[in-house]
Parts: sequence; structure tokens; C-alpha cells
Amino acid sequence: MKVPAWVSWFDMAFWFRLLRIQLASCLLAASLLLFPDGTRGEIVERIVAVVNNDVITLSELEEVGKRLFEQVQQSSLPAEREEKRQKARRAVLDQLIENKLLEQEIKNRKVEVSERDVDSAIEQILQQNQVSENELKGILAKDGITLSTYRRRIHDDLGKMRLINREIKSKIVLKEEDVRKNYQDRLARFTEPAEVKVQQIFFVIPQLATEEQVASIRKEALSILERARRGEDFAELAGKYSQAPEAREGGVLGFFKHKELRPELEEAAFKLQPGEVSGLIKSPEGLHLLRVLERKGGEPKPFAEVQNQVQDEMMQAESEKQFQEWMKALKAKAYIEIRL
Repeated sequence: MKVPAWVSWFDMAFWFRLLRIQLASCLLAASLLLFPDGTRGEIVERIVAVVNNDVITLSELEEVGKRLFEQVQQSSLPAEREEKRQKARRAVLDQLIENKLLEQEIKNRKVEVSERDVDSAIEQILQQNQVSENELKGILAKDGITLSTYRRRIHDDLGKMRLINREIKSKIVLKEEDVRKNYQDRLARFTEPAEVKVQQIFFVIPQLATEEQVASIRKEALSILERARRGEDFAELAGKYSQAPEAREGGVLGFFKHKELRPELEEAAFKLQPGEVSGLIKSPEGLHLLRVLERKGGEPKPFAEVQNQVQDEMMQAESEKQFQEWMKALKAKAYIEIRL
């Protein structure tokens, strides 16, 4: 199915980032509640917040925050557990209040989401996660969620996304000069690490080698270096003379980034251009001749290549900023009473 034109999946990610806490099903388990000491008891249902003409109940708060509260229970020291739990409850309640305000705005502004929109969103989720509808049902069942409940949740989320698109994102205009400046200010963000593909010819120097032996090995290495620089095939020389395991592969070691080679080899390798051969390099194990086959990275990607990415990141940052301002204004004109 084709995703509706107004549904941006960048917006979906943006929406879930804004909420930060996944809102649970409206079908609440009203009989049990996890208490701070880890025991279970009966819920005494009550209202914890009033948002205009709607209420948020204790059971709703506990259901939505259940996993967070369990994490606080498990990760906190006994002396600080209750204080952290209260902070977590207030954080969850703040999110529920924002969610309630969004639901009210959806109704007030008559934002509509059709069943076809929900079908398209679920189809997209199935494709992205490479699961079937039956597999999705099984995943949801593990969390005690039915497909119909999940569909209602998707319906609500799409409505909120559409509201945010209309009230916030549609009013944001990014100028090209600002996008270019953002790119220039963050060139490192768009630069792949430099890498070199290296092959070597290696001559072992035994730990107990005499001066005469070292001199002989060095003489042989210099002879091979001269042949390589005259244009003889480096891979054939490596296969014949190198004493390293990769000799049978023509001495090819592969690609390396900075700090992935030992310092003396890295210093030489990153100075070479493709096709160039180093001088003799001494290491504690012996003598090395290096040749660079290929270089890549180290330069920022062209603006044209990453322009859309820069725009998306700027749009998301500005959307989040304006969402917070917009939500602050909604709260200011709303009647909100906290009874937690």
C-alpha cells in the first residue's frame, strides 16, 4: 500500500522522540499495581490530573510508567528509591498531560485519520521490520496488546503527527544559505575517516640475531626495495620474499584507518599515495616495505550529496524547538490541575 502523502517517516521518528515515553494502551489493567517495595496490592483509583475537561487516572499513570518504575525499583538504592520514583511519576504525568492536550487539539482542529491511513502505516511498519501480520500479532501478544489496540494507538499517533505537521513543520522555512552554513560548520560530521589499503613485504629479524645477520637481512630488504621501485610487481615480490602470513595474497593487508596500524607503519602508510612504495621501516619484529594500493575518505562529502540530510537534521532540530514553545503556549491557556 502507498503511504499517505502527509505521512513522513522522519516525522514518525520525530514524534516518538518528542514523547520519549511510549504511551500504553487505553485498556488498563485496573486491578494490580507495582508498589515501591516491590509487593503487589489493590489500586485505590483516583484522579491524578485534570486537563481542561479530561482527567488522568492513577491506573493510567501506573500502566504507562510501569516499565520505567520497575527500572527505578531495580537500579536505585533503597535510600533514594522513593525520591527517584516520585520524579519518574511526575515525568510520566507531564508526558500524559502533553498527550492529553494534543488529543484535545486534534478534536478541536478536526484532524482526521482514516482506516486506510492506519492500514498504510501498519503495512509500512511490516515492510520495514520484515515481519508478517501474524508475526506482528505474536510480538504484540507478548506485551499483552491486541492488534485492534495497536491499530488505535497507530491511529492516535498519526493524528498527532498530522497535527504537528500542520501547526509546526508546515510553517518552518529553511533558507539555502542557512543550510550551507550548517554544512560548513559541521564538515567533520560529513567526513568519512581516511583509510589506506596497504600491502607489505616483511623481513623477520630474530630476537637473538647478530649484527652480521641484521646487516644481511637489511641488505636483502634494500635489494627488494630497489626492485619494487624500479617497477617490478610488488605482489609477486611479496609472494616470493615476504615472511608474513599474507604473502600468499600478494602481501595485501587490507584497509586501515588512523590508529589501526602500529605507529611506525601508520606514519609511513598515510604519507604514501596509491602506487607509492615506502622506504625500509623498522619495527621490533623486523623490516617492512609498504605499498599503498588505494586511499579513501578524509575529505568531506560534497554539499550536493548531503544537502537533503542536512535539511532533515535542521528541520528536526527546529521542529523540536518549536514544538516545545507551542506546547508551552498550549499549557499556558489550558486548565491543568495536578493531584499527584
